[in-house]
Amino acid sequence: MFLSRVRYRENGTARKQLQHVLRHGSYASHQLLWQLFGEHDERSFLFREEQSRGFESLKGTPEYMVLSGCKPASCSDILQVETKPFQPQLREGQKLAFRLRANPTVDIANPERTRRSKRHDVMMHTKKQLAEEGQTDPVIVKSAMDQAVIDWLCDTRRMENLGIRFDIAPTVLASVQQKTIQKKNNRMISFTAVDYEGIFTVVEPEKLIDSLHKGIGRSKAFGCGMMLIRRI
Repeated sequence: MFLSRVRYRENGTARKQLQHVLRHGSYASHQLLWQLFGEHDERSFLFREEQSRGFESLKGTPEYMVLSGCKPASCSDILQVETKPFQPQLREGQKLAFRLRANPTVDIANPERTRRSKRHDVMMHTKKQLAEEGQTDPVIVKSAMDQAVIDWLCDTRRMENLGIRFDIAPTVLASVQQKTIQKKNNRMISFTAVDYEGIFTVVEPEKLIDSLHKGIGRSKAFGCGMMLIRRI
């Protein structure tokens, strides 16, 4: 795997592309980053959008952390790319700090069973349930929504699939309703991006490495699913 930091160049072409991305959202970022991988027909990378803290002229503009199975191109008129191999050496029982931007969703079965189960945003589903119960206090609703997405990440089956264990519940740093335009049908898509951070214990290193490569949760084409880890 390769871990890359990708920034916009300081030229007219890059500024024009940046304006397009700002208008159309994270899916436009995904399409732009895909160009770094040449003839690959399938998405082989995860990305996370952050705010640039580099040169003064670039501060506040988007930049990207990209995790990929193949090395991205380093030459682009629009993007500058810094890449290093990512080959974590993990062991059972090791504790790691992490950051994750994910789109927590849940499949709710149709009670009439006339259609397949429908996917729901965990936060919005929790808010709707509370409203149906008559609970509208913003403090209580916000606390319940945060707890719902923590429970989603700490689900026993999910932890088993990730090859990790949370000894302390992770923290929700932020949750933002995102909107992006999908190119193929020009359709507006809304989803919730939740930023987590915390510490976990490695249970099965091979599973964790596989999960880092595949990503966590849905909306990977919209900048979700990439987990960043570091030793503590």
